[in-house]
Amino acid sequence: MTAMEQHPDDTPLIHFVRIPVCDSQFNVLAYELVSCEEGSVKPAVPEIVSSALTDPRIHDLLNNRPAMIHTCAETLQQLYYDLSFPLNQFWFMCDSNRISAMNRNLVCGLKQRGAKLGISLNQGKLPPLDDYLADEISFFRAPITYYQNSQSNALPRDTWLKIASGVDNISLFQQLQLLDIKGTQGLYLPRPQTTELKRFPSNKLIALEILNLVGDINVSFEELEKLIVQDLQLYYKLLRFINSAYYGFNRKINNIKEALIYLGLNTLRSITLVIALSESTNRSPDLFYLALNRAKMCEILAESSGWSNESIFFNAGLISLLDVLLDIPMAMILSELPLSTEIKNAVLHSEGRTGAALQCAMYYENVDWQKIVDSQFNKDLAHSAYLEASRWATALQQSLMAMADSQEC
Repeated sequence: MTAMEQHPDDTPLIHFVRIPVCDSQFNVLAYELVSCEEGSVKPAVPEIVSSALTDPRIHDLLNNRPAMIHTCAETLQQLYYDLSFPLNQFWFMCDSNRISAMNRNLVCGLKQRGAKLGISLNQGKLPPLDDYLADEISFFRAPITYYQNSQSNALPRDTWLKIASGVDNISLFQQLQLLDIKGTQGLYLPRPQTTELKRFPSNKLIALEILNLVGDINVSFEELEKLIVQDLQLYYKLLRFINSAYYGFNRKINNIKEALIYLGLNTLRSITLVIALSESTNRSPDLFYLALNRAKMCEILAESSGWSNESIFFNAGLISLLDVLLDIPMAMILSELPLSTEIKNAVLHSEGRTGAALQCAMYYENVDWQKIVDSQFNKDLAHSAYLEASRWATALQQSLMAMADSQEC
């Protein structure tokens, strides 16, 4: 997932990439910011920090989470003296074999300005640390294999947040739980494998009914309105959201017909589906945020490429994560949804234009840079699509959360 940084003259573009650090419930604790560059230019840590604080594109990518940055003692020394603002939005991480180069004054100074300090270990063992340094460490990251060999490896302190990298499947994730590792980085998402459900839960059925309806590009407004008003809670929340600061209309929208005039049918269908899904999932809000990003990026790629029926691309992005959001196997979901062949082939087999857009969005999520470069989409178009999708998803989720909070008060 990237953000571009334009440099003057002929300096190559730098693309910032985010990698989530999640807890066991897939709530994002921080996003690691790294760079993929075209050419040999690599941004200095002060540049990354400045971008995270001042560039709204990077701000949207972080979605109000701390930025975790891999660096070294020498660079942190430069950062500490060159930049004077608070650093409470940052987790700085140094390699285990270089962490001892950090002197006491630097460690104390960074902590006083709010930064968290951590250790990254890629291979070998955790070296002995001075007590003053060990006391100030907040987190420790190592491959999951390091924790699996805990009998022969030095264990991090109990007070440190332990993060395992390379958690790419359910077997590795389950081992994390047994080892009591609280942080995870990797490709694994909590997809249900089996279910004892005989019927689809009623509280999740409305989302599928709406998805089925809005998936039909020929659906009429009357059909959509009829389905919405059957669920008074959805009807109420939809109108509240439309009248929220997210849209900022200068008059109150009193019914769905008025919403159609101001939003148009495509936007109304998408927002209705998003709100219905948000009410149907008990999973981490960050998984829902991931689905919003993916769906919107698919839609923007289609629109920017001049492909018709971009709402199909949006729906395909959401459908590809429905099993994660609803905690119901995809086979059961698909049995309830009479999907078009185009969407089904895109979700299951990555086929067609819709499948190409879906794959491109997933390459960003997995930070698979070579596949991003090799995809059929122009790199600048793809980067722009992700940035816009991230901005949209961040603003939309924050508005939904603000609406929920105001309702509780």
